[in-house]
Amino acid sequence: MMSIPIFDCHCDTSVHAHECGHELRRNDMQLDIERLSMYSPAGQVFAICAVDEPDPVGFAEREIRFFKEQLRKNADAVKLCLSFSDIQDAVRQGLIAALLSIEGAEQIADIDKAYADGVRIVHLTWNYDNALCGAAMASGSGLTEKGEAFVRRCQELGIMLDMSHISERGFWDVLEVSKNPVIAGHSNSKALCDVPRNLSDEQFTALVRQGGGAGINLYPEFLGMGCNLDAVFAHIEHFMSLGGEKSVFLGCDLDGIEETPRGINGVDDLGKIYELLLRHNYPEELVRDVFRNNIMSVLERAL
Repeated sequence: MMSIPIFDCHCDTSVHAHECGHELRRNDMQLDIERLSMYSPAGQVFAICAVDEPDPVGFAEREIRFFKEQLRKNADAVKLCLSFSDIQDAVRQGLIAALLSIEGAEQIADIDKAYADGVRIVHLTWNYDNALCGAAMASGSGLTEKGEAFVRRCQELGIMLDMSHISERGFWDVLEVSKNPVIAGHSNSKALCDVPRNLSDEQFTALVRQGGGAGINLYPEFLGMGCNLDAVFAHIEHFMSLGGEKSVFLGCDLDGIEETPRGINGVDDLGKIYELLLRHNYPEELVRDVFRNNIMSVLERAL
């Protein structure tokens, strides 16, 4: 396992751990630092999502404090990264590179303050519309004037935008204003599983052209088909067929999903996807691109 690199674009582990009274270092959830450390080099995006919270801004502030406290307690194993050079430093130090993401911009009162707090990835929406944009699971409305200004400011600061929960109209609006690469960090192919949270072929190829990409989500309802490792492979293969060799990565959504595909129980099983791609005659260099190098390339240009 030590020879397998990884950089996963999305997990909800920190919030889930806080809610359940667990620690990030070792727990019985889908991901923890000890199991993630089995991969080398390793990187992980930790998302904060306020689900039906009356005060989403206050919630995010509390969760950021918890996350940073956990990283301080585990400074021997993980490093909060604020720039691409920080990620490179983490690799040199043998540490997990951790990035902080806010999943739903209603949790942000001031984007400059969020940047100062260490946020480096932002989803404009979660499952509900907000003042910036419509959500894929809600009205489907597009980017507002306020949302357009928010997108521009994020990119000026060096915050990467994640389109996984945004409406399709909002998706195209953001790409029209964006100068830096954006991603759909945990979204699959709509051609294979027709749910609002997945990407059409047109959306994925637009991300490829723009220098971004998509992270494969392990949620069975977004995989469809057999909800197993073969389904995971099918979504990777479909995106590859659209020219995605440098634009497909992992966005497993661990601890944000109640179920996982058959054969995968948590982060320690992700090596099975690596082995599966090799069995399908993917060159190991391409498998390493999917597991780490592709998202690293995007981060270098977006942060």
